[in-house]
Amino acid sequence: MRDSLKPDPHSLIAVHDIELPVGITVDPNIDVAPRMSPFPVFQDERVRVTATLVGHAPVFPAFAFRFDTADGSVVVSGDTNACDNLVELARGADILVHEVIDISWVEGLFPDPPSPAQQAKIDHLVNSHTPIEDVGKVAERAGVRTLVLTHLAPAHNPPERWLEASVLSL
Repeated sequence: MRDSLKPDPHSLIAVHDIELPVGITVDPNIDVAPRMSPFPVFQDERVRVTATLVGHAPVFPAFAFRFDTADGSVVVSGDTNACDNLVELARGADILVHEVIDISWVEGLFPDPPSPAQQAKIDHLVNSHTPIEDVGKVAERAGVRTLVLTHLAPAHNPPERWLEASVLSL
């Protein structure tokens, strides 16, 4: 920054926690993403940003975001399982950028039977992420025009395996 005379990034942005809407009560030990409607988190003359809680236990809060502009709308799922809150947020969006996991990869991570610690890891991966078999259904339920996969787990899967997500939504 100093060498190139660039401004300190801290002077360019104001960071703050996202406040949940009044009346939304969450017990993260029971349900990290209770049913709720999207709520506004930011708006200016170029973009309106809305958010909702999504399911990525034990993490709380985990959010998905929608960005609406004059050019269109993009929804980013963040880390989540297949979640009704996300479907509502993404309804009618032009693009849904959604995380995805290959459950067959998860099932092959550890020898059978897995240890308790290994089983806990399996349970987290399966319950806190969206399988290939479900991500297309989420996009279809939301009526989005384009599904973009992100946070691919595992990263080394062949491209043909990821393409099964779009085939499943047809």
